[in-house]
Amino acid sequence: MLMLTPGLSALAARLITKEGTKDLFLRPYFRKNGKWYLAAWILTPLFAFMGAAIYFFIFREDFQPLSSLCAREEGIKTTVDYFRYLGTMLPLAVLVNPLMGLVQCLGEEAGWRGYLLPKLLEFMKPWKAVLLTGVIWGIWHAPVIACGFNYGTAHPIAGIFAMVVFSTVLGCIQGWLFFKTGSIWSCVVFHAALNGMDLFSPSALFMGAQVNPFLGPDPTGILGGIVFAGLAAAAFWDICRKGSEQIPA
Repeated sequence: MLMLTPGLSALAARLITKEGTKDLFLRPYFRKNGKWYLAAWILTPLFAFMGAAIYFFIFREDFQPLSSLCAREEGIKTTVDYFRYLGTMLPLAVLVNPLMGLVQCLGEEAGWRGYLLPKLLEFMKPWKAVLLTGVIWGIWHAPVIACGFNYGTAHPIAGIFAMVVFSTVLGCIQGWLFFKTGSIWSCVVFHAALNGMDLFSPSALFMGAQVNPFLGPDPTGILGGIVFAGLAAAAFWDICRKGSEQIPA
C-alpha cells in the first residue's frame, strides 16, 4: 500500500488544484517504445548481476553458493545441481517477477516521474529536476530505511543517506527513460524489474556469510550498484547535453 501513496497523492493534488487528469503520461506508445520496455525488463537484472560479479571478483571468499539461503532452502548439496537449478529458475524469475510489482511501481512512478518531475520541469532545467526528484524519492523512503529495510538497523542515518544516493542514481536512469519514451511506463517496467530482484537477490543466491548492505553484492550497495551508477552517469550527461528539447509534450 505504501508504494501506491505517491500516485494517490498526485491524483489528489490534481483534483484539489482542478487541473484534472490530463498529462498523466500513461500512454505507452508501444510501437516506438517496445525496445525500451524490453530492455528495461530484461537488462535491469543483468546489470544488477554484473555489479554482483564485480563484488565477488573483489571479495572472492564471499562467493559461497552452496551456503546461500537459496541453496539451503532447496536442499541442494552440489555445485552442479545448484547452477542447474539457477539456470532454470533465474530466467523464469526475470520474466515473471516484475509482473507481480507492476501495480505498486505504477503507484510510485505516477507520483515521481508522472507528476513531480514534470512539475519541477516547469521552473528548472531538466538535469536539476531529475536530481531533485531522485533526492525527494530517496528521502521518502526514510521511515522504512530507518526501520531496517535494505540497510539494516545498525546505522539508520547512513542507511537513509545511502538510499538517497541510490534513489538519485536510479532517478537519473528513470528520468532519461521518461524523456526518451514520453511515458511513465518505461520507468514502471524498470522499477518493477529491479524490485523483482528482491526475490532472487545476489546475496540470497550466492552468499552464506553476513552481507554488508552498503557494499554489495546487492544493487543497493556501492559495488553491487556500480553498473547502475555508470548508466546513471551516461544518462545524466545525455540529459544535460539535450536540455529542454527532450521534455515530453
